[in-house]
Amino acid sequence: MDKNKDFLLLQECERRRIAEDLHDTTVQELVYLLQQLELSLIYFDKDPAQAKLELISARKNIRKIIDGIRDTIYNLRPMSFDDLGWNSSINKLYDELNAFNINVYFDIDDLDTSDGVTAITIYRIINELTKNVIKHSKANNLWVNVIKADNEICVIVKDDGIGIIDFNKENHFGLQFVQERINLLSGNFSMTTNNKGTEFTISIPI
Repeated sequence: MDKNKDFLLLQECERRRIAEDLHDTTVQELVYLLQQLELSLIYFDKDPAQAKLELISARKNIRKIIDGIRDTIYNLRPMSFDDLGWNSSINKLYDELNAFNINVYFDIDDLDTSDGVTAITIYRIINELTKNVIKHSKANNLWVNVIKADNEICVIVKDDGIGIIDFNKENHFGLQFVQERINLLSGNFSMTTNNKGTEFTISIPI
């Protein structure tokens, strides 16, 4: 019963997460796009050149919205897991993190994806924790280790940022998301944080 309750709670958190992401990004971008198109109609007869500029800008924003929706779809189910497996998804995440102003160090063992659950859950946990580092930590360096032993998988995500000073809504929700996924895999989760950085340590039984 508790497992079923945890699963339902996780589903609700996923729905809430998707709703917040769509509201904060896609919906706002679509509202702005609608305003651009309405402005283009106003300019259409009086100032065709300005109308054309507005339409060019709108086209650019449409492409941005499409990219955002693709990212949301990818986060729901990374296609590389189905097509190429664990290493491809990890490499993609590494490239995404390196696009930010932070030094990224990955030391990650290969994981078996055949059960359809464990590897992708660990990937989602790493994705959530590293993206939180990018958003909130002001760190210069980010380390991610995944170590596969005989009876467990150990995940360590560490940064040298300012630490988690305020457990605001976004931080709390992200950590709740991580904790619930670890619980569903019967794993353990610990965190240390101070003004020299934050370290998350996760162990999941095989």
